[in-house]
Amino acid sequence: MKDWLSRLKNTKGGSLALSLLMGALALLLLSGGTGEESGMTAEEKRLSATLSCIAGAGETRVSIYYAGEGGFSGSRQPVGAVIISRGAENIRVRLDLCRAAEALLGLCEKNVEVFSMEESP
Repeated sequence: MKDWLSRLKNTKGGSLALSLLMGALALLLLSGGTGEESGMTAEEKRLSATLSCIAGAGETRVSIYYAGEGGFSGSRQPVGAVIISRGAENIRVRLDLCRAAEALLGLCEKNVEVFSMEESP
């Protein structure tokens, strides 16, 4: 690997290519990339599956946002969530999704947003 990086750096435009490669790797690591196509973390997948079981919710996706590292355990604390659901046009479903996310993530109502999912063509 070290030899490969040295050869890349010594080629014409290699420094630029190396910089771009390192930048892409940093973005992947900082975004919490899981290497999976969905781009969702295991926690987001688990929450999405749970929320989709709410009556009328249908397909549901969740994005969880975290504060910086904190506490003695080093665990990340959720500070917000965005929920996108097929059934979110119904106010009861929207409120149920919000309440469930609040309970599961320990968030207050103002930190959870629920939106309707776009219909598939």
